[in-house]
Amino acid sequence: MGVLDLIKSRRSIGVTAEKDVPDEVIQGLLEAATWAPNHKKTEPWKFRVVKGEGRVKLGEEMARITAGNTEGLSEEEAAKKVEKARKGPLRAPVMIVVAVSPSGKVPEIEETVAAGCAIQNLLLYATEQGLATIVRTGDIAYAPELKDYLSLEAADKIVGLIYVGYPKREMDIKAQRIPAEEKTIWFK
Repeated sequence: MGVLDLIKSRRSIGVTAEKDVPDEVIQGLLEAATWAPNHKKTEPWKFRVVKGEGRVKLGEEMARITAGNTEGLSEEEAAKKVEKARKGPLRAPVMIVVAVSPSGKVPEIEETVAAGCAIQNLLLYATEQGLATIVRTGDIAYAPELKDYLSLEAADKIVGLIYVGYPKREMDIKAQRIPAEEKTIWFK
């Protein structure tokens, strides 16, 4: 499959089987991510891979953090939010947390974009490997306590929680994009 066809075939798929994704496959995803372009070769990304029992532990921590941020919600709404946070990491057999670690050598936006490129590389390689992926964030991704739990620095920012697994069923999700011509102005 050519690169453009691979790009066009990539979809966010959040329904995965509980089948284990081998560590060697995950290593391949991370390797692909590290080949993202980045200004001044700062390589500003950090990865945290969560598998197995680690997902349960992360879910408990996410539930604890969420419980501390439910002020103003009814008891029922708070309980739902906490339970959703607890179950989050169990959506797929693997969660890869991607963070950007600003170097100070270039504007932070450039390093955030580089981390986004790393995510795209990872997603494209996952598609080629027959894996289902979906990227999430939500309020929990911005919680300082989650960064602490994941051994990230205070200045690091989580840019994606990537859920990885094998698709539970065959997915043929059609997609359309606005043609580039409608979003482009040429200066010649």
